[in-house]
Amino acid sequence: MGNIIGIQISCDAIFTLCLNCTVNKATYVRQLKDNLRALQSELEKLIEARNDVMRRVEVAEQRRMKRTDQVQGWLSRVQAAETEVGQLTRDSPQEIDKLCLGGYCSRNYKSSYRFGKLVAETLLVVRTLMGERDFDEVVVEIVEESFVADERPTEPLVVGLQSILEQVWSCL
Repeated sequence: MGNIIGIQISCDAIFTLCLNCTVNKATYVRQLKDNLRALQSELEKLIEARNDVMRRVEVAEQRRMKRTDQVQGWLSRVQAAETEVGQLTRDSPQEIDKLCLGGYCSRNYKSSYRFGKLVAETLLVVRTLMGERDFDEVVVEIVEESFVADERPTEPLVVGLQSILEQVWSCL
């Protein structure tokens, strides 16, 4: 009997796919130190930008204005990124100690890969936040109802001159 279905798989294609996958994953480990330095640098720039935006907001809020939701959301995301970078910075010495062969290999490859990928993703988030920092308006004017006076209808009151007013009306 013969084969009805013949499948041919090129070893070249399989090898290339495996190599690409391995090289892409190894990039996170290999660039870990560089990405950590870049992350610290970008975070410092982001904090400076946040401080500039906060200064503009605080000056405007003193003039009874309110920050926009877009600015508030950006400030919240910056705070979250700052917290995450702080955690990564605290964990980085342990992960760097695991590296060997000049940073091209790790004693615990899976852990270093996860950490390196997290650092790279956080770096991308910080760079994205830096790109979003230019706001047209950081505050909007608010009109609260408590500041607007309500007009209430009143009847004309003449106090103490009621009798004279009645005489005038009777003459007319």
